[in-house]
Amino acid sequence: MASPLEGSLARQVGSAFQSLFMAATLTRDVIPDSPSYDPFDPPSPIPVEYPCRAIVEAYADKFRLEGLVAANERKVLILATSLSVRPQPQDRVTIRGITFTINDVKTDPAEAVFECKGAM
Repeated sequence: MASPLEGSLARQVGSAFQSLFMAATLTRDVIPDSPSYDPFDPPSPIPVEYPCRAIVEAYADKFRLEGLVAANERKVLILATSLSVRPQPQDRVTIRGITFTINDVKTDPAEAVFECKGAM
Protein backbone atom coordinates (compact mmCIF):
# COMPACT_ATOMS: atom_id res chain seq x y z
CA MET A 1 0.00 0.00 0.00
CA ALA A 2 1.30 3.44 -0.88
CA SER A 3 2.06 5.88 1.89
CA PRO A 4 -0.38 8.81 2.26
CA LEU A 5 2.74 11.02 2.43
CA GLU A 6 3.80 10.18 -1.13
CA GLY A 7 3.09 12.46 -4.04
CA SER A 8 2.31 16.01 -3.00
CA LEU A 9 4.70 16.03 -0.02
CA ALA A 10 7.52 14.64 -2.17
CA ARG A 11 6.85 17.39 -4.75
CA GLN A 12 6.91 20.07 -2.01
CA VAL A 13 10.23 18.78 -0.66
CA GLY A 14 11.63 18.56 -4.18
CA SER A 15 10.58 22.11 -4.96
CA ALA A 16 11.91 23.50 -1.66
CA PHE A 17 15.34 21.84 -1.89
CA GLN A 18 15.92 21.96 -5.67
CA SER A 19 18.32 24.90 -5.40
CA LEU A 20 20.31 23.36 -2.50
CA PHE A 21 21.06 20.11 -4.30
CA MET A 22 23.70 20.03 -7.07
CA ALA A 23 23.40 18.80 -10.63
CA ALA A 24 24.34 15.12 -10.77
CA THR A 25 24.05 12.10 -13.05
CA LEU A 26 22.94 8.59 -12.15
CA THR A 27 24.42 5.97 -14.49
CA ARG A 28 23.01 2.46 -14.82
CA ASP A 29 24.42 -0.35 -16.94
CA VAL A 30 21.60 -1.87 -18.99
CA ILE A 31 21.82 -5.02 -21.08
CA PRO A 32 20.15 -4.23 -24.42
CA ASP A 33 17.24 -6.33 -25.61
CA SER A 34 18.23 -8.46 -28.55
CA PRO A 35 16.23 -10.99 -30.55
CA SER A 36 19.35 -13.16 -30.67
CA TYR A 37 20.02 -12.97 -26.91
CA ASP A 38 22.23 -15.85 -25.81
CA PRO A 39 22.39 -16.34 -22.01
CA PHE A 40 25.84 -17.92 -22.40
CA ASP A 41 27.15 -14.94 -24.39
CA PRO A 42 25.12 -11.88 -23.29
CA PRO A 43 25.70 -8.55 -25.03
CA SER A 44 27.83 -5.93 -23.30
CA PRO A 45 25.87 -3.60 -21.01
CA ILE A 46 25.26 -0.06 -22.21
CA PRO A 47 25.56 2.80 -19.68
CA VAL A 48 22.35 4.84 -19.51
CA GLU A 49 22.50 8.26 -17.82
CA TYR A 50 19.73 9.96 -15.85
CA PRO A 51 20.11 13.59 -14.73
CA CYS A 52 19.19 14.37 -11.12
CA ARG A 53 19.88 16.70 -8.18
CA ALA A 54 21.96 15.32 -5.30
CA ILE A 55 24.29 16.18 -2.42
CA VAL A 56 27.02 14.22 -0.68
CA GLU A 57 27.41 13.98 3.07
CA ALA A 58 30.12 12.34 5.18
CA TYR A 59 29.03 9.76 7.72
CA ALA A 60 29.61 10.53 11.40
CA ASP A 61 32.97 9.38 12.77
CA LYS A 62 31.07 7.13 15.18
CA PHE A 63 29.95 4.90 12.29
CA ARG A 64 33.52 4.63 10.97
CA LEU A 65 34.94 3.80 14.42
CA GLU A 66 32.29 1.10 14.92
CA GLY A 67 33.15 -0.41 11.53
CA LEU A 68 29.71 0.24 10.05
CA VAL A 69 31.02 2.51 7.29
CA ALA A 70 34.27 2.27 5.33
CA ALA A 71 36.55 5.29 4.92
CA ASN A 72 35.64 5.61 1.23
CA GLU A 73 31.85 5.54 1.75
CA ARG A 74 29.61 8.61 1.73
CA LYS A 75 25.89 9.30 2.06
CA VAL A 76 24.52 10.42 -1.31
CA LEU A 77 21.11 12.09 -1.07
CA ILE A 78 19.10 12.32 -4.31
CA LEU A 79 15.89 14.32 -4.71
CA ALA A 80 13.36 11.74 -5.87
CA THR A 81 11.41 14.25 -7.98
CA SER A 82 14.58 15.02 -9.96
CA LEU A 83 15.17 11.41 -11.03
CA SER A 84 13.07 9.39 -13.48
CA VAL A 85 14.15 5.98 -12.07
CA ARG A 86 14.61 4.53 -8.60
CA PRO A 87 18.32 4.08 -7.67
CA GLN A 88 19.57 0.51 -7.35
CA PRO A 89 22.74 -1.09 -5.96
CA GLN A 90 25.56 -0.96 -8.55
CA ASP A 91 24.22 2.27 -10.09
CA ARG A 92 26.74 5.11 -10.11
CA VAL A 93 26.15 8.74 -9.15
CA THR A 94 28.54 11.43 -10.36
CA ILE A 95 28.56 14.76 -8.51
CA ARG A 96 31.13 17.47 -9.15
CA GLY A 97 33.36 15.01 -11.01
CA ILE A 98 33.38 12.37 -8.26
CA THR A 99 31.67 9.03 -8.94
CA PHE A 100 30.08 6.99 -6.16
CA THR A 101 28.99 3.37 -6.66
CA ILE A 102 25.73 2.76 -4.81
CA ASN A 103 25.74 -0.13 -2.34
CA ASP A 104 22.44 0.45 -0.54
CA VAL A 105 19.31 2.58 -1.08
CA LYS A 106 16.78 3.80 1.50
CA THR A 107 14.06 6.42 1.35
CA ASP A 108 11.91 8.47 3.69
CA PRO A 109 8.18 7.72 4.18
CA ALA A 110 7.19 10.38 1.61
CA GLU A 111 9.74 9.03 -0.88
CA ALA A 112 11.02 12.57 -1.35
CA VAL A 113 14.73 11.78 -0.97
CA PHE A 114 16.70 8.63 -1.76
CA GLU A 115 19.48 8.02 0.78
CA CYS A 116 22.21 6.02 -0.93
CA LYS A 117 25.34 4.55 0.60
CA GLY A 118 27.98 5.17 -2.03
CA ALA A 119 31.65 4.17 -2.30
CA MET A 120 34.24 6.29 -4.09
